[in-house]
Amino acid sequence: MAGYVRLDGVAASEGVAVGPVYVHLPGELKPERETISEGGVEEELERFRGAIATVVEKLSATAEEMREGGSEGEAGIFEAHAEMAEDPEFHSEVEERVRGLISPEAAVLAVGEEFAALFADMEDEYLAARADDVRDVASQIAAELMGGKAAGLEALAEPSVILALNLAPSDTARIPKGMALGFVVAEGSRTSHVSIMARSFGIPAVVGVGAALEDALGAKTVALDGTEGYAIADPDADAVSHFEQKQRDNAAEAALLEEYKHVEARTKDGRRIEVAANIGSAEEAEGALAWGAEGVGLFRTEFLFMKRTDLPSEEEQYEAYREVAEAFGGKPVVVRTMDVGGDKDLPGVDQPEEENPFLGWRGIRMCLDVPGLFKPQLRALLRAAPYGRLKVMFPMVVDTVELRGAKRILEECRQELEREGREYGELEVGIMVETPAAAIRASDLASEVSFFSIGTNDLVQYTLAADRGNERLTRLQSADHPAVLDLIGKTCEAAKEAGIWVGVCGEAAGEPEMVPKLVEFGVTELSMSAPSIPRAKKAISEIGE
Repeated sequence: MAGYVRLDGVAASEGVAVGPVYVHLPGELKPERETISEGGVEEELERFRGAIATVVEKLSATAEEMREGGSEGEAGIFEAHAEMAEDPEFHSEVEERVRGLISPEAAVLAVGEEFAALFADMEDEYLAARADDVRDVASQIAAELMGGKAAGLEALAEPSVILALNLAPSDTARIPKGMALGFVVAEGSRTSHVSIMARSFGIPAVVGVGAALEDALGAKTVALDGTEGYAIADPDADAVSHFEQKQRDNAAEAALLEEYKHVEARTKDGRRIEVAANIGSAEEAEGALAWGAEGVGLFRTEFLFMKRTDLPSEEEQYEAYREVAEAFGGKPVVVRTMDVGGDKDLPGVDQPEEENPFLGWRGIRMCLDVPGLFKPQLRALLRAAPYGRLKVMFPMVVDTVELRGAKRILEECRQELEREGREYGELEVGIMVETPAAAIRASDLASEVSFFSIGTNDLVQYTLAADRGNERLTRLQSADHPAVLDLIGKTCEAAKEAGIWVGVCGEAAGEPEMVPKLVEFGVTELSMSAPSIPRAKKAISEIGE
């Protein structure tokens, strides 16, 4: 396989593809006008509102088409985009600029970019990936204002591997069925929506290849491996043969894994291991269930706070938690309370500038210091509890002082709802074990909670002093390191002595080679990205005599 151009990136969606190239490089959308006359302000505001209504209608229609086609997860993405388009803070910012004689299309693109920048600067990969969604929605509104439409892929007539700088959900939704063999994208991460859409539709994808994409734009054929995260431009006959064999192997494995989607995961000696999903929004619930999730082991609530310029009300939070609880019915849903810090700005919260935000004022530390931020979330969770099996989990706990403080505020919220005569339910309380301190003192903490959930991503980072985003430190980014395994073992021993259950919700939970080790330690729940669930269930079924 010599002489080819190789593009290395992020393994975004499993599978192998070989096919002709279709290059999708739409030009940057630019406003037709920068300014307007003073006498035209009201007319331009009406045009802006009309464009919003049209875009929301189109997004809602696309969501409905997705839902009718059985693609619940994708439908949720477009519903979320419709909500973004209707965001009152976005409207207010745009309208203020229009009244300042900026054209609505220029205002929409500028405000969209500013909102997107707030997300792009976040350390959390999932939230940073939402920047592309904001840009996509703003572009659709601006295009509508200018009487055109965003560049699309609806004309694709031959099954092809699509090369692009980026692909928004509105792009992928317009691809005719069966015409996308695979995606190779310069930007993006595993949590960007191009990756989510690709996984949902079973399209192999490699994202984040960067400037190397330019080397492949003139290629006739591209072969890509979305499992290993690389692509080859103009592969020779040997390379094509190699990829075709991979396709056959993958097809055989996919057929085998299909059997494991909706079975209860048990080891050979009968031990029951719950396999759950990590989700970041209510819209992801249906997709997780389709992959065979037996619950939610980690519901990240930060997205409720970060997709806006004001804090979500208790009522808004209640609706989101209730929606997930109802979607999973009798299955457990573990909700992690807000975990943001100095790397993510929260409206209305005076946050310090921090040199090391991951070691700073974040998670439970911030929540304990700002009850006005914490209590609405806890009240919303208590109110949503009767609609399912909700559990609450506090992040970044290092000792019983923090844990008891959080439990005290939770009890205050329960008493408030009692006095108000409002319906509420009980919540099991657990903590994330993601700091060495929590693991070392697990025996102290275990007597105060109903469960532990080990966050291996941060536990690895903090134990080995290795930033998980530093590409030079790959060797030190594995939960398989002896020091990390010692802490996991210590946590499980403490849990066993206290009679509580232990889950794992970091990346290690979905790694087949780690599953047997975690189960051997005594872990009884594994939570992961939904597409990893069938493979994890298979790995569990192979453990034991």
